[in-house]
Amino acid sequence: MFKKTSSILILTAASAFCLTAVAAEPGTNATVSKEEAKALKTQSDAQYKARKNVAEANEDLNKGDCKTALEGSAKRACVKSAKASAKNDKAAAKTLHEIEEQKIKDSTKP
Repeated sequence: MFKKTSSILILTAASAFCLTAVAAEPGTNATVSKEEAKALKTQSDAQYKARKNVAEANEDLNKGDCKTALEGSAKRACVKSAKASAKNDKAAAKTLHEIEEQKIKDSTKP
């Protein structure tokens, strides 16, 4: 569980760091061209898909661990927990993607 949480935090921090070139300090007028915005959006889309794929892979691994290590109701609870964790990871990836897109949109030249 700690491994998943830490990986999400690292991904979030890395994404925020990558967008510092786009997002300026308050009070400045940093803008990007349409071509740069398109490239940033493409990169953001690819990162979102990668985050979703990582969440799905982690879900499969966790389910496999549950099925091999546990039996009965404990196994079912573990699998359910793995699904819920993957759902949360995907929701976090989507939220982060939406924030990135909004920052790109806000920094595009009018």
